[in-house]
Amino acid sequence: MELHANTGAGSLFREVLSIRTFRRLWLGQLATQLAQGTMLFVLALRVYQTTGSNTAVSGLFLSYGIPALLFGMAAGSVVDRLDKRFVLVVCDIGRALLAVGLIFFSQYVVVVYVVTFLNAVITQFYVPSEASMIPQVVPEKRLLTANSMFSFTYYSSLALGSVLSGPVLRLLTPQGVFILIVILFIGAGLNDLALPATSRMSYELRWIIHLPVLKVLVRITQSVADGIAYVSQSRVLADALLLLTGTQILLSLLATLGPGFADQVLHIDVRDASVVLVGPAIAGIILGALWIGQRGTKIPPNTLTKRGIIAAGTILILIALNVYIGNAVIPSAISRFVIIPVSLLLFFFLGIANSMLDVPSNSILQQEAEGPLRGRVYGLLTAAVGGGGILPVVLGGVLADVLGTGTIIFLLGIVVLSYGVWRLRYNA
Repeated sequence: MELHANTGAGSLFREVLSIRTFRRLWLGQLATQLAQGTMLFVLALRVYQTTGSNTAVSGLFLSYGIPALLFGMAAGSVVDRLDKRFVLVVCDIGRALLAVGLIFFSQYVVVVYVVTFLNAVITQFYVPSEASMIPQVVPEKRLLTANSMFSFTYYSSLALGSVLSGPVLRLLTPQGVFILIVILFIGAGLNDLALPATSRMSYELRWIIHLPVLKVLVRITQSVADGIAYVSQSRVLADALLLLTGTQILLSLLATLGPGFADQVLHIDVRDASVVLVGPAIAGIILGALWIGQRGTKIPPNTLTKRGIIAAGTILILIALNVYIGNAVIPSAISRFVIIPVSLLLFFFLGIANSMLDVPSNSILQQEAEGPLRGRVYGLLTAAVGGGGILPVVLGGVLADVLGTGTIIFLLGIVVLSYGVWRLRYNA
């Protein structure tokens, strides 16, 4: 594992990027997340344009969330027994083939739901494989920097995919967008193919293929139970999982409400929602992740997360109040020239708050989880996000159609802020 000496503030990122295997993993993540971000946001826009319903968009994200509940924990257990490189490459190929189907059938909402569901099933195996490889290619003392790089890449590629999805739809046909997505998944697969093997693949495949199905299920169930017991015995691991689950649910809920917020509250074209709402939030996440990777190591992770929760809840409330005050107090002729810029600024700060939760929690998870169980821990995370996120995402979309997206964002802020105050009071 080749490393360069630390020679300055920016050298930590250069140091981890100088590790060839990490660089390959990072480039694969960049391509696959760019494809994922573009595909999900384009599909959300297409569904909203077709139906005009927040509930229908909730259905899209529900299709993406259910597989985590059904397969997340089992996928993490299976991944622990397989070569991570093999899993990553197969997942990239599978998602590329699904994107090919969207080239021809993206105009049908039911087909979009089915493809989104299958894509999410594949992702359940991809996420724990990718996350489990980071500690294997990066020294422990650089895990926080490596995770800030991954958070930076995750959200920057999501930002680029989401922000460009609207403009790309204007310039290209939906078919052209999905062709681009296919190319990105193939590029990710080529980078992942260059990674080193992590286990005796032939032995593990024989274990899965030759055992009776019932025995395989029994062993997977036992493996899942071991993972749950392992996490439940560690307060630090359980807390990190809780925080990561909460941030992912929050992002999913905001993504569900995004098109409706742009259309019904800001009164802009839904294709501009990615530029006006997602772009500032992701920019904040990126800058926050970069800052934490360089300077945040001097702040205790628990302090970072507490500040992040308080900030996130407060900003969500301010977003809702900004819309209310703008519509109720400021003359309608100039209200949008106030509401939109202030909303951009608030979503930017919301992104920074999110990075204060995501980066330290991921580092804690990887440092505390033992190597053989790390895949199962991340499987629990994806299952928790899927299971815990189903009700908020569905209710968020349905209630937004009834009460309005501004009201839902305000109530969400109250919940997050209350939890942050509780953590501060009890030093949790």
